[in-house]
Amino acid sequence: MLSKFGNEVLLHGPDALLPQNLNNEWLDTLQKMAGDFLDASYDLEECKKPEDVADPILSVCISEILRSQHKDKTNISVEKMLENITIYSVSLIIEAVERESNIGIEQPTLENILSWDRIIKMRKTNPKFVEALEKACILMIPEQASS
Repeated sequence: MLSKFGNEVLLHGPDALLPQNLNNEWLDTLQKMAGDFLDASYDLEECKKPEDVADPILSVCISEILRSQHKDKTNISVEKMLENITIYSVSLIIEAVERESNIGIEQPTLENILSWDRIIKMRKTNPKFVEALEKACILMIPEQASS
């Protein structure tokens, strides 16, 4: 599947990895991987941080986005990689919801796709969604984030 993903998505550059630019087949596939990662990594009963790296395709997506943001310098800690996979996973789910219900979500850019700030700002238009992320300890508002 990684080879197919490379041929159908990665060859088109980092913009192709933005959730809004994925075709329905790849959005569905990545959303399932994202859901599996979030289910395995977060628990409503206990706040914990992810311990395992997600599906290799999600990891490749993050690496390619980081490479485009940082001019090919992608040396990050496992903890930061898992945080980025979490943000990207949430972004994939947001896009899937947007396609089904057209609720007017601001689409991410390559510059802000891995930023919690973009998701925190959704509190104004979708407070219940942001509250659900907080309750599941997926979103723990960093001190530097603005609301």
